[in-house]
Amino acid sequence: MSLRRAIRDRLLSRPAVLAAHAIALVVLSRLLSPADFGLFALAAISHQIAVSLADLGIKSQLLKDPTLEPRRHGEAFGLALASAMVVGGGFLFILLVLPEQIVPPSLDVTLWILAASVFLGPLELLFNIPLMQSMRFGLISTVNVFGAWTRCGVSILAAIYGAGPAALAAGLLAEQIVSFALFACARQRQAIPAPRITGWQTLIVDGTRLSGNQVIRHLCDLGILGAISSFLGVATLGVYNRADQVVKLFDKVFLNSMSPVIMPAFVQAIQNGHQPAAIYLKKVELLSALTWPAFAAIAILADPLCRVVLGPGWDAAPIIVQLLALIGIADAFTKMNQALFIALGELRLGTRLDVLHHITRVILATVGAFISIEALCIALVLAQIINVVRQTCAFGRTTGYNHKQFRNVLLSSALLAICTAGPAALALHLYTSEHAALQLLVASAAGIAGFVIAVIALRHMLFYEAQKALKLIPWARPR
Repeated sequence: MSLRRAIRDRLLSRPAVLAAHAIALVVLSRLLSPADFGLFALAAISHQIAVSLADLGIKSQLLKDPTLEPRRHGEAFGLALASAMVVGGGFLFILLVLPEQIVPPSLDVTLWILAASVFLGPLELLFNIPLMQSMRFGLISTVNVFGAWTRCGVSILAAIYGAGPAALAAGLLAEQIVSFALFACARQRQAIPAPRITGWQTLIVDGTRLSGNQVIRHLCDLGILGAISSFLGVATLGVYNRADQVVKLFDKVFLNSMSPVIMPAFVQAIQNGHQPAAIYLKKVELLSALTWPAFAAIAILADPLCRVVLGPGWDAAPIIVQLLALIGIADAFTKMNQALFIALGELRLGTRLDVLHHITRVILATVGAFISIEALCIALVLAQIINVVRQTCAFGRTTGYNHKQFRNVLLSSALLAICTAGPAALALHLYTSEHAALQLLVASAAGIAGFVIAVIALRHMLFYEAQKALKLIPWARPR
């Protein structure tokens, strides 16, 4: 399957996935308290640390190979099983021995459910990796839709019956089980590799660096969430968590849909002889053209957006959304960089930069948490700016990209952002209504119209990419 067709399949499935995420976000924000979300945020970060330890970077290592040999697949599966058993067992042991002052009884069920998720992790190597290498993202996308709606339904049902933070964990586990069951049915008669206990040394050596980077990132996230909880309260942590989810809606719609395609795409592009500088500039051009207008609009529409999505009782969320949207704007320079570093054989450099960023984040955020939640968000924005400078300079040295082309890319993206944010802000100012949903709809429509007109008028790369993507859709082809 071609890369463009793979991206098309991912994007076509996003409206259904977005609808599930949006419904879950809207309904659960009205069923659960800010404290429930704050407690789950702490549990979820602990779960992500365990998942990163168990993963050992095996998935990324396998995706680097153009072909997946049965022997190597079996070695990776065997190591993943052993790692999941050790880490999952350790997760449960820690859960049992920690005092109630650290792990409150209200989190017991949540953590037990998340521990079960760690044990199921190796199944991803059986199903997702072969499909991703063969670029069968149509099947993956279909399964993701079913998984997202399963998570939405289970979480809401559990919340209605008073499960509290455990409702969110139950939805996560249900999505995982349903997804793996559907993948297993799709395999039909394809052979399942037998787990092997040999050939682990290389996987462990290379995976330790990849896994260590993820663990450090999650530990720093845990430190930030812990600082918010300790200095500002669990309820404030819940507000921060919900605001962060509002900002990440765009990621869930577009960027996350492309992330599984990125690693195979970068590896394929380099194998086909494309210059690293051209690959990096193309990445920045596509991401900035999407993220700058989107996050600028999110920042402008933060108030009606929070009133519609979160409902009453979340009055502190809009200012946090506006500040976190600034981090989203900077994502064009940092998003997907780790995958490109791996494809270029610069894993050590990428890991060092990520570790420096995570340490900077947690230090600045802890200082900000002493003051207020707004100060913490400003500290995170500052940390991201520092990271952008480091990453951009590193790619400048590694790829030697043309700085004039880089400036032109940023200029065109800035014009798209202005043409999007301007009409949205004007519509928001002119159309005043007590109904936040109508206000959001009118302002969003104005912003989208401005973006589309700008893409067409500037003959931006997105215009031609959209044309090519439409030609791959049977009903959109000219007769």
